[in-house]
Amino acid sequence: MQSDLFVISYWDGPTATRERYAEVAEAGFTVAQVDAGTPGETMQVLAWCAEFGLKAIVADARVYAGMTEDPAWEAAVETVVAAYGDHPALWGYFIKDEPHPREFEGLAQIVRAFGERDPEHVAYINLFPNCCSPDQLGTVDYRGHVRAYLDTVRPTLLSYDNYSLMETYDRPDYYTNLEIIRQEALRAGVPFMNIVLATPHWLYRDPTPEDMRWQVYTTLAHGAKALAYWTYQTPDWENSRNGPLTIHGKRTAKWYVIRDLNLELQALAPHLLTLRSTGVWYWPDAPKGTEGETRRLCGEGLVALIEGGQDRVRSIGEPLHTEGSRFLIGEFEDREGLPWVMVVNLDRERPSFVRMTLRTEHRTVSRVMRSTGELRPVSEDRGVGPTRPYRDGVYTSFWLAPGDGRLMRFSG
Repeated sequence: MQSDLFVISYWDGPTATRERYAEVAEAGFTVAQVDAGTPGETMQVLAWCAEFGLKAIVADARVYAGMTEDPAWEAAVETVVAAYGDHPALWGYFIKDEPHPREFEGLAQIVRAFGERDPEHVAYINLFPNCCSPDQLGTVDYRGHVRAYLDTVRPTLLSYDNYSLMETYDRPDYYTNLEIIRQEALRAGVPFMNIVLATPHWLYRDPTPEDMRWQVYTTLAHGAKALAYWTYQTPDWENSRNGPLTIHGKRTAKWYVIRDLNLELQALAPHLLTLRSTGVWYWPDAPKGTEGETRRLCGEGLVALIEGGQDRVRSIGEPLHTEGSRFLIGEFEDREGLPWVMVVNLDRERPSFVRMTLRTEHRTVSRVMRSTGELRPVSEDRGVGPTRPYRDGVYTSFWLAPGDGRLMRFSG
């Protein structure tokens, strides 16, 4: 897998025209899904992707989960690699969405065949979320499903989807799914991708801009190196509605929300790609349904204390109105051994003024600017010094918008 690219992709892409792929690039995506039909049509789309600085996952009808039952299947792999493997826009080959464990052995053969012939590109497979039935997963234990896939298929990327935003509630197992995927990806030594909800359908609700931001930043706080959206263009089936593009290909307000999130991601990406996740914590409580998979902040990691609310702090000892304030903390380490933190405001209705005490010998706190990717000192809030070093740690404070995240480095 290309290590210097943060994958930002989608499902259900637009009509295959040059103008549409220019629009995909404008929306901040880095990898397009390409299911253009014939090999000639696919090559044309790859040319457009190259023109606009995009990479592409190519779906070719000659590649499918059960192809190993055909005696000539390896010749088909060689033909597909010969057709696309040298194209500068290629990122990977689409293999299968949401496989059952009975398919794992065959998929392992396919992934190995592509890896032997084209090790630079990804043989792409996407897994079920943890809310699926034992019949779909082939087991009652979701971790067992993920581990069996990783150990049997040995992919270079662990991808899954989770749409937790229901019409009247949020699925509580969203965080558990993230933590299992994070832990198993670290165990296997591969990056992971989460596919999040953009287009409402069935009993899934229409995500607000804050819902979109929450999905993106909770995923990043768990250490994801890739992200995708379901969907880009609204599918013309069932009750699908209000995707980034309508069924007629017209931009909706959500297109602009996702564009801005994607551009933020592109600014954060050079830093995120260098980080290794070292811990995930919640405050004040781990979400319901996550017992055994996620942890309440208890002072074992880099962050010793976090609190927040809607009031701006005037002094360290001043109490905050903290009712409803909830945070997710992702801790990381970069290649130089420096500690990083991503803090996410889990409240999607109210902003929060955060104050955080960290157990570290480093005294300089820098935030990543989401407009440029630059590292800059945490800014002051109307004269209140945001960062104060102490003998045994450092204190810092900052604002977070609803559902928003902040990436920070500690150095010096």
